[in-house]
Order: sequence, then C-alpha cells, then structure tokens
Amino acid sequence: MSDHYYAATPESESHVRTVTIRCRGVERMLWTDNGVFAKRGLDSGSALLIETVELPNRGVVVDLGCGYGPLTAILSVVYPGLSFVMLDINERAVTLARRNTEVYRERITAFASDGFAAVPDLCADAVVLNPPIRAGKAVIYRLFEEARSHLAVAGTLWVVIHKKHGAESAERKLAELGADVRVVERKGGFRVLRCEW
Repeated sequence: MSDHYYAATPESESHVRTVTIRCRGVERMLWTDNGVFAKRGLDSGSALLIETVELPNRGVVVDLGCGYGPLTAILSVVYPGLSFVMLDINERAVTLARRNTEVYRERITAFASDGFAAVPDLCADAVVLNPPIRAGKAVIYRLFEEARSHLAVAGTLWVVIHKKHGAESAERKLAELGADVRVVERKGGFRVLRCEW
C-alpha cells in the first residue's frame, strides 16, 4: 500500500516524463511520473468527466484528487474566468500538478491534502472528482461528505465512476447525503453524476 497512488509519499523510483493529452478541443503536454494515477496519459473516466462537466463562468472550482493535474490543465483553458484549487494526498502528484499548471498560476493553487484538510474554510462553486477507487469506499464516501460541506449554495459536485467500481452504490450514498443526483452521461461503463444540494 505504501506505493499506492493514494499514498502521501510514493516509494517507487521517480521517472519524470511527458504525455500529451487532448480533450475538449485543448491539447496539453503534461509532466507525469511513477507513483501517480494514470501516469501514461489521460484515463477514460477523467476524459469523460472533462468532456461532460458544465462549470460556472466565474467562481472557485476544486479538483479533488487532482493527480498530476490533467482536469485543471484542460478546464482552466476552457473556463478562463474560474479559479481552481487542486487537492491530492499524493505529494509527488501535487508537485507535478503545480508544474503542469504553472502558466495559469495566478488563478490556480495546489495543496498536498487528504481531502479538504489543507483548506478547511474553502467554499467552492463546484467540485470535480474522479474518486480513488483503490482507496476503498470509506475514503470515497468521506470525500463525498467533505465535498458537500465545502460547496456554496447551488454549488455542484461532479463525479465520474465506472459501473463495476460501484457507480450504483455511489449514487445511493450521494442520495443518502441529501443530494439531487442526476446521471448526465454514460459511456464505456462510466457514469458522470451531477450532484446538487
């Protein structure tokens, strides 16, 4: 478990390299490394979330479990009026995320953080989340709860999750937390959920 991408300090030997990602009409070259999620390039779930998510034109968006930053790297181009806060427990991933979004540093910040621990007073207009499936349901459901408590009035949580990884139980949990949950996209077994409280 010490070399899991959900670990704070991955033990795998660092091997920094670049990948090129294309999504939503944007192409970016990003730095990646061993010990981070989807190190070989944009995964299908994140790509679907990027293509589907509808964000406000102004405000603050949290990229929860940001990894090396592909969602923010793309969405910060698509939504130039937004500020982004990237959060991830993996320190190596956060270092890469900062590097990958350096061009927009005036409106993007990144914190090594287990959930919202590093930004306890943050109020977000939207949260985007591709949950860390291998970390288990207890962690994922805690992230749902934390996202809910950090959303502004009329804020939205966007989640992508595969059916075989618990999409239906995730929908039920979010509904139990009082969310109005809508499945806004389905593709390749993935579902994109839009949640509003």
